[in-house]
Amino acid sequence: MPLEPYWSDDTVTLWLGDCLDVLREMPDASVDAISTDPPYEIQFMSRSWDASGIAFDPVVWRECLRVLKPGGHLVAFGGTRTWHRVAVAIEDAGWEIRDTIMWIYGTGFPKSLDVSKAIDRTRNDQADILMVTAFLRAARDAANWTNRQIDEAFGFAGMAGHWTAKPNLKTAYVPTWEQWLHLKMLLNFDGSMDAEVWRLNGRKGQPGEAWHVREVVGTRTTGIGTGRGSVAYIGDSDSRDITAPASIEAKRWEGWGTALKPGWEPIVLARKPLAGTVASNVLTHGTGALNIAACRVEPTGESRPRVGEASQETRYTDRGGTDFAPLPGVRGGAPEGRWPTNLIFSHSASCVEDGPCDQESCPVAELDRQSGVTTSSGGARGGQIGVHATFGQFAHTGPRANAGGLGDRGGASRFFPTFRYEAKAPTSERPKLPDGSAWPTVKPLALMRWLARLVTPPGGTILDPFAGTGTTAEAAVLEGFRCILIDQDPVAAELAKTRLSKPLQPSLDLFSEAPDAL
Repeated sequence: MPLEPYWSDDTVTLWLGDCLDVLREMPDASVDAISTDPPYEIQFMSRSWDASGIAFDPVVWRECLRVLKPGGHLVAFGGTRTWHRVAVAIEDAGWEIRDTIMWIYGTGFPKSLDVSKAIDRTRNDQADILMVTAFLRAARDAANWTNRQIDEAFGFAGMAGHWTAKPNLKTAYVPTWEQWLHLKMLLNFDGSMDAEVWRLNGRKGQPGEAWHVREVVGTRTTGIGTGRGSVAYIGDSDSRDITAPASIEAKRWEGWGTALKPGWEPIVLARKPLAGTVASNVLTHGTGALNIAACRVEPTGESRPRVGEASQETRYTDRGGTDFAPLPGVRGGAPEGRWPTNLIFSHSASCVEDGPCDQESCPVAELDRQSGVTTSSGGARGGQIGVHATFGQFAHTGPRANAGGLGDRGGASRFFPTFRYEAKAPTSERPKLPDGSAWPTVKPLALMRWLARLVTPPGGTILDPFAGTGTTAEAAVLEGFRCILIDQDPVAAELAKTRLSKPLQPSLDLFSEAPDAL
């Protein structure tokens, strides 16, 4: 039975289902680019969709390769702990790994275990548990049973060994109350241990005694908490107590954790093998290249014009050597901006929309503080050039050739793409259902628009096989592209539908600029 779209309009088609099932229904070479945020496979917030292993499966990326036009590009996010496995799966599927983009931000949320708290939460009932297992061991022997017979009676394989464990076995378990009653019937022992088994079962999952006597010394607001609605997400605020260690061991390990605060995410940039040369591939399929012009870093400050300076364009002299030809215009580089880099920054959430950034938590401001203010290739420098050059002597003795740059002033952040958004998408970019449900992992719209421009040809179609709430599609529409979304989660699909049902005005009509070959 053919699949039916979950939702669609003139520019976006949303499919609800397993991405492999949908991809296998799509024709070969039918999309121009792929931009996606697959599961990081780290069991984020204990979500089942983030622990399936699908992002590591080359079969998925092979299907993505098939539906993409020759030379088409893929951008895929990854977690810092697991992105290498995503990249290997993509490469094993037949892609060319072209680069890895590093997205740096300052408002990540550390997913770290507080070791001091974990120690105080620990409940040590080992001595009492071993007393129960010794009782069961004696009851088993008195009844002339074996552990294998007990396992067969319960349909288990090895659990009886934990219930009757000796003191040197670390994995000793107390049966549940229902299991205890069944054992009592099978082995015909008395009820002298009933109260203790009931007590120990009531303590399962409960913190140790030290946890209840930790002193409250303050409160703090977390960046993840209540989850207003049926799906919790980062961005909620939740006030929690700050408590001091209670036990001696917890005090010794206060301040220790298990993870660093995330400050960057990798984005794998891959390309489907070309059909011939880049030029022939672009002319035939409209894919194979990156849109550098649309993603340049905007100049900051004032650029200084050339005044009697030489350029890198050369000419031959009457003496058989080479000389530099003057070139008018803005000094160095391209007036429209710097070449986009594989390192991109975002300001912190507390930075203002306009004006200089000076927030302590902002990576952009910190970079500028460390670099100080510099001028790009400012001023002409005299002297002879290239006297001992590899390919002969250059006769020019005037001002030195331009070393590149825009002649502007500022901190080092001006060399990189920077975006004014939170590392986590703001509330305005998070669709919600009427019951308040939202999604825990949403990428910022500005970043997704930049990536869409980078890899998609005019009038092109972007595919996102792990669509989530549809940020890729909103970015595509705003940039003038078409989009195909796939996601298997009904909540995510409904949120994407909510996002895309609002009016979206493309910033540029790229549909009218598609090459004739397309």
